[in-house]
Amino acid sequence: MNYKTLYEKELSNPDTNFFILDTKGSGVKHDDADFIKYSWRTNKFGLVNVGDLFIYRRPGKASETGKFYFFGAGKIETIASAFDTKGEVDDEKRVNGAITKPLPFVNDIHPEDLEDFDWHFKDRKPDTWMYFFNQYGMNKIDREDFIALMDIAEDGIDSDYDNTAATEALQDIQNENYHAEDEKSAAARRSKQSVFSNKVKNNYGNTCALCGIQTKSFLIGSHIIPWAKRKDIRLDPSNGISLCVMHDKLFDSGYITLNADLKVVVSDAVNQDPSLQAITELIKGKKLRKPKKSPPKKEYLDYHREKVFEKFLNK
Repeated sequence: MNYKTLYEKELSNPDTNFFILDTKGSGVKHDDADFIKYSWRTNKFGLVNVGDLFIYRRPGKASETGKFYFFGAGKIETIASAFDTKGEVDDEKRVNGAITKPLPFVNDIHPEDLEDFDWHFKDRKPDTWMYFFNQYGMNKIDREDFIALMDIAEDGIDSDYDNTAATEALQDIQNENYHAEDEKSAAARRSKQSVFSNKVKNNYGNTCALCGIQTKSFLIGSHIIPWAKRKDIRLDPSNGISLCVMHDKLFDSGYITLNADLKVVVSDAVNQDPSLQAITELIKGKKLRKPKKSPPKKEYLDYHREKVFEKFLNK
């Protein structure tokens, strides 16, 4: 479901306000949980009301890339006092906002995507993001900013995008639950795979781990052990590598693999096509770029060499 449909009522309400909310993810202080609840102190920031819409921002210090990025949106459904583990008011100024209508982005938005962005809520100094976002982690933005950011995030979105399945996948990854059952619909499967792919690409700094391409439309979060083979690791970021479309196809088809030293090994099958041989020669013996988080597991790479790559040897 796209945001214009999901938030139709809120967008048509003149009383709706719009925000950017910083989050470090689930399991952090004050027990924030992405797409479930958000905590803040009203004496520092008391502008958020029930019914308001927001966009999530992962700040640079908590980011896999080392830079901030936007990764989803939602609605503040209710606001209530925060309680501690004993059921007592944690802080009379602290509240929890319950979140509904979660919408993980198909395309995470990174600083390089916003160099020419026309902000309405605040002027940005050229070539710097320093002091642009509020230090308390909550920024009220204009309606125009919200819509423009959402349009970037949904560029190329499928009409049947399943935001519920995507939210489930994102939360499962944060909780290190990497199991994913077969979905009843192809849309749900693609939506979960999209969340996995974004996570993997972020781990590698949105760069092809073999050739260095950084154009995001050419990048794929490629599975090491195919999705269909292991339900228990379908969402494991360590089972993924950020690759450009060419190297993803070569890896997925078994024309290339990685040895124990994470160096590229090329199948002799490429010799049947001189042009393909020339392309793979550029990366033959090249070492995989190290990701910020979740490097590929030996178990997964061993499987790829034995079951995917070596299929050519058995023909």
